[in-house]
Amino acid sequence: MNNRVLIIDDDEEMCAELQEILADEGCQVRVALDGRSGKELMEKEQYRVVILDLKLPGLNGYEVLRMTKSNPNSPRVIVLSGRPLGENKLHDRNVLQDEEEKILQLADAVMNKPVLIPVLIGKVKEYL
Repeated sequence: MNNRVLIIDDDEEMCAELQEILADEGCQVRVALDGRSGKELMEKEQYRVVILDLKLPGLNGYEVLRMTKSNPNSPRVIVLSGRPLGENKLHDRNVLQDEEEKILQLADAVMNKPVLIPVLIGKVKEYL
């Protein structure tokens, strides 16, 4: 069974914590601290679940999500959003307002930061 998880987030501390917890759950975990590195890892290796932050240096999370979901065999993607759902959107300057919701609909799940680690781990396990 493919139990590979990729975390794409520039928060090094959160990535390290998630990596340790998921490894304890039997997952093979890789971390990318920017969108471009995450995209490159997905081109080289197959993942079952991707945990993706939207605000990333280099290639933003919207672009990574769009590219990931253009593949018919794409992994499940859990998007981490820095803004509470239902509030005014924080738009990435490279993403048009009407495109944002269409792009986010590609995600399998969207969670708000700060994310509750047990909830996130539960969602990862569900997708594995």
